[in-house]
Amino acid sequence: SEQPELVGGRVTDKFTESMYVLANEPSVALYRLQEHVRRSLPELAQHKSDMQSWEEQSQGAIYTVEYACRYERLLRAAGLCSQAGVVR
Repeated sequence: SEQPELVGGRVTDKFTESMYVLANEPSVALYRLQEHVRRSLPELAQHKSDMQSWEEQSQGAIYTVEYACRYERLLRAAGLCSQAGVVR
């Protein structure tokens, strides 16, 4: 009969190999990916919402600046505004 240490070592090696195979099983990888997405999705959705809000605010500010620049050009063209930007 074989020595218990050799049998125990082989059993341990087989167990370790089986655990490694199971841990790297594609279905386990897909499960881990699904869990990651499930945990990350709420935060990503919040970031998207924040970015959309900032984009709307930026577009509003850009519109305001463009409008002010057009208005100043019209005032200058009409001779109602000096180079310093003061209305006469």
